[in-house]
Amino acid sequence: MMDFEQLAFIEKWRQRASRGIVVALDGRHGDILITVRVGELGERLDLRGRDATGAIRKSRLTIGDRVFIAVEYAATDALPGGGGASVGGGIVQPGATVEGTLVSVGEISVVQCGADVLVRGDTLGGFSAGDPVRFRVAEEGKAYIIPTR
Repeated sequence: MMDFEQLAFIEKWRQRASRGIVVALDGRHGDILITVRVGELGERLDLRGRDATGAIRKSRLTIGDRVFIAVEYAATDALPGGGGASVGGGIVQPGATVEGTLVSVGEISVVQCGADVLVRGDTLGGFSAGDPVRFRVAEEGKAYIIPTR
């Protein structure tokens, strides 16, 4: 069952959600771990996170389904970046190095690195919108499936 904070997050990020194709699902260790490939052209970028609301199981998603998803990550070891846009290994997951431009700051900050990556703002302190930033992903992201109307 979703709580108010989860519903508020989904509603707030509905317009900024990434559209992608489900490329992997893993439910062996509790909540389902989903990997979604985003981007239409150019290099692929995969976003991975744990189902924060149970929507993946309820929707009975399968590999190949197209979904709108917002994945919230926590950063660690944040430093000024060199101005590039990249994700180590092509997948945003724990331990991956992400480099990009900070598009917006707040409770949830947005880093553009080929896709909009949502990062808990308190883990990217000291940066302003427009700054290049480089960080490691601290933990598995929280994945929110965004229902389409």
